[in-house]
Formats: sequence, structure tokens, C-alpha cells
Amino acid sequence: MKIVKQAAILIGGKGTRLGDAVRSTPKPLLPVCGRPFVEHVMLNLRRFGFTEFVLLAGYQSEVVSEKYSDDSTFAQEIQATIKVVVEPSPMGTGGALQYAREHLRDEFLLLNGDSIFDFNYLDLSNCKRDNEPEDWLCRVALLPVENATRYGFVELEGARISAFREKPTVPQSGLINSGVYWIKSAMLDEIRQTPCSLEQEVFPKLASEGRMIGRAYRGFFIDIGIPEDLEAARAQLSNKLQKPAAFLDRDGTLNHDDGYTHKIEDFRWIDGAMSAIRKLNDAGYLVFIVTNQAGIARGYYNAASVDTLHEWMAGELSRIGAHIDDIRYCPHHPEGTVTGLSKACDCRKPSTGMLDSLIAQWNPDLSRSFMLGDTDKDAEAGIAAGVHAKKIEPSSILQEVELLLSER
Repeated sequence: MKIVKQAAILIGGKGTRLGDAVRSTPKPLLPVCGRPFVEHVMLNLRRFGFTEFVLLAGYQSEVVSEKYSDDSTFAQEIQATIKVVVEPSPMGTGGALQYAREHLRDEFLLLNGDSIFDFNYLDLSNCKRDNEPEDWLCRVALLPVENATRYGFVELEGARISAFREKPTVPQSGLINSGVYWIKSAMLDEIRQTPCSLEQEVFPKLASEGRMIGRAYRGFFIDIGIPEDLEAARAQLSNKLQKPAAFLDRDGTLNHDDGYTHKIEDFRWIDGAMSAIRKLNDAGYLVFIVTNQAGIARGYYNAASVDTLHEWMAGELSRIGAHIDDIRYCPHHPEGTVTGLSKACDCRKPSTGMLDSLIAQWNPDLSRSFMLGDTDKDAEAGIAAGVHAKKIEPSSILQEVELLLSER
């Protein structure tokens, strides 16, 4: 069964510190690098498999409702559902969440629509850690900073958050609340009246009861709450979110090549392959699979079989907090038997068509990107596409990834 990942995004605040800029536009919808800021937030989440978005709107809600819906241009662009829930009056962050309860799943991501924290969201949502208690209601993504004077501290006792501290009066390093949470819907039982602030009322109570977990992550973080940061986002966001890419062959690189693998029951991960993908995710790399699938042209199996296998692979990876960003496969072969597929093409490695397509869509930083595969054709395709490439030995994917990451 495919698990739907849901994210609720708070976009109801007035953003008064931004003055005239938010007079007719909610802060998260201010333009940044060619699109509303909140779209960058959703695009980043879409990479991690989030396909359902609930926008919790308040101030200037009519602007949000007019722009976003299931049939909106942006929803179609990212192939996701978008639901706008408008609070009837100012209800605070907790009240807005409670008001949207009927639209929320048993577990969901909650985050602020006016900030981006670029880390591995699947680790926060999917992965249980041995040192964490079972009775948690909220996991919080924490960010280490050198100066916490704008944010205030979060204190940990083991894995549990023990307290939220006020902003220090002098610069101090520490962990801050990034505004990203993985929540069990039972937490909403703690919201007993409105207006209600999660930050001021609900979270301190849960922390005192030991029911909040904190996990620290490193990654690019920016919010647009003050004019200086809004201008910084407009100047920096495109470059900061441009990531290097790892182009990976499939058969013989990620799984044992037993010949025309297309059934789930025949697929065998190479030891360390899933961990290698997870390490790339944690390091901020886009992860792509580029694979020749001549078995389609030869009539041994069809494209639907390949898609089903890849969906299963995604589910397996998700369990360890890992993911593939995109996949390209070539169904052609000059000696095939299927009409329309039995031909030479520009996508079958060592040609670069699959890599070119991914580069055009995702715009990775090619100077830090690489291609790994177990054949000369893989290396030739990578080099021709303009990235570092290497033919690797079977079963060496984890060691090769660790080496490349240590050099970058």
C-alpha cells in the first residue's frame, strides 16, 4: 500500500515587520526567485514524497484560496493535492491546526510557510531511533546556530525536549526550533481553546511532560520574517537550493544484476546500496537512477512492470529515511522485438539522453555532480553529460559514495 505523506503549512500570520510588502499579500506568498516563497517550500517537500498539502490560511486568505486548489496550475505542476483551510477568525497557530483537524491524517508534517530548512525530512518523519521514547506526540527539527538571540533556545535531556528558553540577551550558540514538526494527530487533543499558540501554550506543556522529541539537523535555513532576510532570500535562494546530483545506474550498481530484473521477488539490493542513497540524501544531493531496460524492447516485460518495481524500491528506501528524486529508464534496443521500441535512440547509455533530461528538469550543480555505474557505458555517459564519472566494482557502491562525499 502506498503511504500518502501530508504536510500542513502555516500561512496565516500578518508579517507586520515587513510593512507595506504584506499589505495585500500574505507573507509566504511574497515573490522570491520567480515564484511565491511558499511554492519553494512545497517544491522542496515534493522531493521527499509529500503529495498532499494543507494550507492553513488566515490573513488575506482570499488571495491564498484564489491561487491554490487541487486544479490550480501549481498543483498540477507538482502533481500534488492542495487544500486551503481558512480560519473564521484569528485563532493562533494551535487554533488554526485544530480547526483543520478533519483534513489532517493520523501523522503529518507541520511547518511554517515563511521559512525553509533544507534537510532530510524523511529522517524526521519515518525513522524511529532506539534512544527515543514511545509516548511522543511531536518530533521537532532543531537547527544548531551560532547566535540564538533572534530565536531562543531549545534544551534537550537525551532525546526529549525539556524546555524552550527565551531569547538570550547576548549572542550564544545553541539549538533552535526550526519550525518543522512531525506530529501525531493525538497532539491536537491538547488544544482545548482558541485562540491558542502552539509555541507559547502547547509545546511548553508537552515538553514539561516529556512528550516532545528533538532531532538536530544541519542544512540551509532562511526565513523571510524581516526585510533583511526577505532580501537575502531573494538574492540567495536559487543558488542555495541548487544541489549537486548523483546519477546512479541500477542493475549491477544498486541491485544484483541477475538478468532483466523486473519482478519485486527477484530484486536483491546490493549490500550498502540503500545506505549509500541515504548518505547522499543527508548530504543534500539529488539522487537519480538512469538505467537501460532493454527487456522492454525485447518483450520480456513492459514499462508498467518497471514502474511497479521502482515504486516498491521507493517504499523500501522510505523506511530508512531515504529516497530517489527521479528516475529515467531507456526502453529501446536496436535488436528488440517490440514495434516502436526496436531502434537506436539517444537515451540508451552510453548516449546521454536520460542524463540530459534530468539536467534540464532539475538544474543540478554539475561541478559537484557525479555518475556511478558498473559498466564502461555508465562512465562514458556521465563524462559525455559533463559530470565526474566512474566505473565501479559490483558491491562497492557504499564505499564509493563515502569516498566521493569525503572529497566534496
